[in-house]
Amino acid sequence: MHMSSQAPKQTASKRKMGADAASSQNEPPSDASTGLAPIDHISFDIFQVIITMCQKEQSSTRFTVTHVCRHWREYALAMPLLWNSLHINERVPCWEMLEAMLQRSGQAPLDIYIGQPPFVKSALPHLRKIMRMIIPHLERWRTLHLSEVPYKVRRILLDQITAKPAPRLEHFAVSQNPPWDRPTRFKLKNSCPNWRAKNIFAGSPNLTDVEWTNSTSDLNALPTFSNLLTLTIGYGTLSYISPRPFIQLIRQILLDSPSLEKLTIWNHPIHKWDKNDEREGRKLQLPALTHRSLQTLFIEGSDSIRSAAIRSLILPKLRALSTGYDVDRIDPSCCDIIAQENSLPELRLVSISGFLDREFKISEAFRPHMPFVRPAIQNLANLRVLTFQVIDFDDGRWLPDLDCIGFTIPSIRLLVETRIQRDGIHPLELLCIHPSYFAPPEYTVNEEEAAWFSKYLIFKHEYYGLDNEPDA
Repeated sequence: MHMSSQAPKQTASKRKMGADAASSQNEPPSDASTGLAPIDHISFDIFQVIITMCQKEQSSTRFTVTHVCRHWREYALAMPLLWNSLHINERVPCWEMLEAMLQRSGQAPLDIYIGQPPFVKSALPHLRKIMRMIIPHLERWRTLHLSEVPYKVRRILLDQITAKPAPRLEHFAVSQNPPWDRPTRFKLKNSCPNWRAKNIFAGSPNLTDVEWTNSTSDLNALPTFSNLLTLTIGYGTLSYISPRPFIQLIRQILLDSPSLEKLTIWNHPIHKWDKNDEREGRKLQLPALTHRSLQTLFIEGSDSIRSAAIRSLILPKLRALSTGYDVDRIDPSCCDIIAQENSLPELRLVSISGFLDREFKISEAFRPHMPFVRPAIQNLANLRVLTFQVIDFDDGRWLPDLDCIGFTIPSIRLLVETRIQRDGIHPLELLCIHPSYFAPPEYTVNEEEAAWFSKYLIFKHEYYGLDNEPDA
């Protein structure tokens, strides 16, 4: 723990009072002894540890401890790290308190959170006050989080820091909830769609964690994301981007950040990829790109676009195609590179999904890839969770035909047994078979088959749409 603060010195009279109180433990308490409570004897180092832990649980701790006693107040004011977190999220911020916290924080790195409420009625006056307060301390910023801040306010503030030195900045977030999940009805209209933020991080060499949510249909308007460990391009940022440039953006991000460990990227969910985009996604063939650090990848888009991206990547450390709430589906076209190049050797969970058109007919485009499904799954040596979802690969059979011959269940049983018996690969722990909601009963797993699977792993078999993707 960083303990750069110095303990305030106690006066000689206070030390004498402590000694007198300690020598009279067997005597009734006198007025002099009751004037000094036991909490007044806590050393500064212990005080720092306790208060720092409490501050993590309750942010108001820093104000509470200054009113316990004069001794604790002196200790608290001597801890710059107790005052370095500025939370500006009230309709009328307490400017005097924020100024006092800035002064008490000394030269400690600053963590700044700015929410929507200050800009509901007095946007520009409050923005000017905030900028006059925090911009002079730019070199001390460690975290900046703008949450639900209006576009115009966001642009004005970020223009002030573009390419300016922020050597301590490590975490940067511009976040915005989807329209149905916003805390108020306050509109976040994008009044500056052509605003470009290309060089916004040029002065932040130590930046490692970025969340960026700012609607644009121009990829050149995005910041340059380089040398990061985690990156989230949030909901609604990419509007109407066609498949090829969307996938090329993913590849460019990986090239610019060779140490990236987690990437979450959303397309515009309101926009439906048209049939031409779907066909383009299935036909896209890009040279394989190897990235040796990525561990988590979540691509919010259609299955065909996501699968086109996975087909073009070799990710030896990737563990999950998921967020904490959902698992990305890939189609069988990804199985070729997984089987032939062992492109995802550390993957822990995978959901392989078919595609049904509006007439609930399976795409014929998947048939050439079916022979690679079994070797692909066997190549995933660390696989724990396997899901087959919405699949009709064999003339009305609503489960995958792993060998392109015969019914499916024997093939899946053989796959489960092989992973149990073979050294060097992890047995499956969870198997989910989710046929289409429209699958007839004769094409689903019967009770006997389900009982066999349940002997070796957790087995789930529900109609698609009635059961959530398993947690992992």
